[in-house]
This record gives sequence, C-alpha cells and structure tokens, in this order.
Amino acid sequence: MVATPAKPLPSWLEGKKLNKIEQNKANKDGLLVGSEIEEFARVGWENVDETDLQLRLKWYGMFWRPKTPGLFMLRLRVPNGVLNAEQLRAIGSIVARYGDSGSADITTRQNIQLRGVLLEDLPDILERLKAVGLNTIQSAFDNPRNVTGNPIAGIDPEEIVDTRPYTLELQNFLTSNGEGNPEFSNLPRKWNTAVAGSRDNFLLHNDIVFHPVERDGVMGFGVWIGGILSSQMNAYAIPLNAWVKPDEICRMTAAVLTLWRDNGERDKRPKGRFRLYLDSVGLEAFRELVAERFGPLTPDPGSVFDATPRSHYGIHPQKQSELNYAGLHVPVGRLKAEDFQDLASLSEGYGSGDVRLTEDQNVIITGIPSGQLDHFKSESLLQKFPLEPSHLAAGTVSCTGNTYCSFALTNTKDQALAAAAELDQELHLPEEIKIHWTGCPNTCGQAYMGAIGLTGTKTRGESGMVEGYDITIGGSQGANPQVGELHRKGVPASEVRSALKEILIEQFGAKPKAA
Repeated sequence: MVATPAKPLPSWLEGKKLNKIEQNKANKDGLLVGSEIEEFARVGWENVDETDLQLRLKWYGMFWRPKTPGLFMLRLRVPNGVLNAEQLRAIGSIVARYGDSGSADITTRQNIQLRGVLLEDLPDILERLKAVGLNTIQSAFDNPRNVTGNPIAGIDPEEIVDTRPYTLELQNFLTSNGEGNPEFSNLPRKWNTAVAGSRDNFLLHNDIVFHPVERDGVMGFGVWIGGILSSQMNAYAIPLNAWVKPDEICRMTAAVLTLWRDNGERDKRPKGRFRLYLDSVGLEAFRELVAERFGPLTPDPGSVFDATPRSHYGIHPQKQSELNYAGLHVPVGRLKAEDFQDLASLSEGYGSGDVRLTEDQNVIITGIPSGQLDHFKSESLLQKFPLEPSHLAAGTVSCTGNTYCSFALTNTKDQALAAAAELDQELHLPEEIKIHWTGCPNTCGQAYMGAIGLTGTKTRGESGMVEGYDITIGGSQGANPQVGELHRKGVPASEVRSALKEILIEQFGAKPKAA
C-alpha cells in the first residue's frame, strides 16, 4: 500500500474534537497526494491506501466510485464557466479514451465532470489539462469549489461589471494559481464563491457572493454570505452589510473563510457548513469578527439583484455591435466525446472560439456575426442541442443520480429526461418552469431553488422499498427570492410524472394538449 506518515496538526485544529474524516484530513492534507499520483498510477488503484484512494484523491478532483470500481469521476475547475475550443477538444479527447464508459456532465457550478476515468491515466490527463490552461485542484470535498459568475460576462448588454477577471482572481487566490493552497485545503465542509455581474445574476445559494454596486462614484461589491443548500438547511445568502473595492475581494473572502475554517464544527459533520456556524454566532457578532480580521467595514449602499433571471436560450445580441450569442439546450447537461469536438468546431466556425457553461447545465456560443446567423441556425448540431427547447425540457436540471453517485438514491437524469419528454407531449406550458432533480438530500441538483424540486428518497411501494421523491414547490430567484417548501413526501418514482402533471396544471397554468 502507498501511504504517507501523519503530519503535525494545523494550528486551527489543535485541541478540537475531530470526527474520523477530520482525523484523516489532519493526519495528511489531501494536497500531499499530488506528489504520489504517478506512483498511484503505476501500482494501480487496488494497491493504493484506502484513505488516499477514497478521500484524498478528491483534492485533485478524482472521485472513487463504489458503483464502478476502477472507473473514476474527474471534476475540472472552469472559472466563470468559460472554455475555449482548444480546451473543449482536450476534454473531448480524454473522454474519447473510454469509449462507451466515457461521458461528461456540465454541473450546476459551471464546470465539467468526466466519467469513466482510469487512475493509471491520471498523470497524463493532468498534464494535458495543464497544457490548455485547465486544472482539477481542490475541486471537491472540503475545499473551495469552482468560482461562478455571469455566464455572458463581457458580452452582456445589461452587465454592470465583467465578472471574468474577478472569478479568475478569486480562483487563483483560493488555489494558489492552481498549485494548491494549504491555507484553504482543510475546511469543515465545502465552500462556494460567486461574483455577480448584472442584476439578474442570482447567486445567493453560495457561501459568499459579491454583487456589484457603486459607492461614492466607485464601483465595488456588496458582500452577501451564508447561502446553503444541504440536508440540514436550505437558505439564501444574507447581507453582511459590507462593501469592498474590487482589489479587496480576496482579502474579504479570506477574512470570512478563515473565521469559519478556524471555528467551524469538526465533530458532527452534518453541522459543519458555514451557514450553520454563522447562525450560531449571529450576523452582527460575526460582522464584528470579520472587521477584526479585515479592518473597518464600509456599509453596503445597497446591492441590486432584483431582476428575474433571463433565459439564455436562442439568439441574443451582444454588447458588441453586430455580434450575437446563442444559448443551446444540453439535456440534463450530459455530453459525449464527439459533442466536445462538435461544439469546438461550431464555436470556431461561427463565433469567437469560446463557449460558456451555465448553472442550468447548458452551453452558450459567443461572438456570432449577424450575417452568419442563418447559416449557424442550419447546423445539424442544433438538432441535438436546440436553440429553443420546449418549456419543460428547458427548465429541467438534474444531478448525476445513482447511475454513478453512491450517495444518490434515485436515477435522476434518466427519470428527469423521461418525465420532461412525456409531459412536453401532454401539456402546453405558458412559460419555462424550473424543475430541479436531485438524488439525495445533499441537493447537488439545487432542488430547493426550483419552482418544482424533487429530492431523491426511498419510499414504500407495492413490492417493498422503491425509488421515490420528496417534492417541493415555490422556489424562486430574482426579486423576493424563496426556497421551495415541501408539497408531498415519498412519491414513488413510477408516480412522479403524474404528480408533476397535476402540479403543473393546478399551480403553473399548464393546459392539456388536444389528443
């Protein structure tokens, strides 16, 4: 077995009661397996220390999957969801290695997860990703996750600020320019960071959110903290009543993040999320603690994010004259190797050569000249990834589900696709409805943000325990945002389509189509 001796405890863990996971993290920081990855690849996964294999490799984005032993999931970092054609092709070539076992998903954090990856290939994959400016560092477990922002940053006619420089700066700060940052590699739980660029960028499900707002003629950011979607609590971020200049966003992030790192729950793991620590301290007391680390806080003059999020589907004019972006629907975010190559060719042939990933698991092609739109619309790839999907398919978001994830209790992606296809045939909807599917209470599919949310569970059916869902309704974004409230518990998966049909008709204005 390949293993590394225990290391001294970090100062912020001394004297604390640690659960087993925390003990393993304290004994050996996950970043330390970086120097061992080539050896892991050489000896094979069967001969790697179990804790390194199932826990610490996640610090490099590599997920052991009990359902598919030896076939791993690899999570990339894609700050602000921006990928260029070269990067798309590199990802596609990696997925192509694995044939029918290989695929990739766009996640609800604007990044990519590859499936079917072999540990023996990991050193080469990491080098190939690095060569095109991508990495996987600290993309999983108790680390700062992918930094998200406005998917149409830099081309948005309504943007207040271009979020790309800020999301990249934060990502480089949190990960030491992709080399791994030990200051933030042992957090009580995961940490989500986001930067909004326009009034409709709804990002209040993050642990810290920077919203652009001007103060005394200077454009800066209002700070919101404590967004959480989890098995323990679902709530949107609240204002810290602090405003920072653009060059202070990393220092503010560090002040908030290290307070939680140093004082958050390390024994009862479900209680480890930042919002639970914040609530235990109290907002005003926490604000005072932040001021002790950051310095005197400037009050927020009033962040503005009251617009309903725009749909990115279809063709839209950019802020640049005679250029357009096109929003394509990728059903539940799933891509095959050839899709990456096709998207790269489409972006180069018609656009600027880059694409944007959205939090609802879709793709945007940018920089299309107005004179090329008719030719663009005739491309065959748009039959697979349409510009104008039907309303139910358009609003469907799904986590990985139990096909790959050992936490998931249900087959979310397949069930979501089937339900959307069937209900689109049966119902006419006046507008797109956000329907979020998640396979377990960890809610990677952001169920509580959906107008309708489905959270996987086990429930009693005619032949015993079967897959089922708890259904929430009322989640909203924009002005007066709400998290969904429980509507029905334990609906068997076989009955979910009829339950959704009933809800859509009774509460969302759906009308049955004529036979």
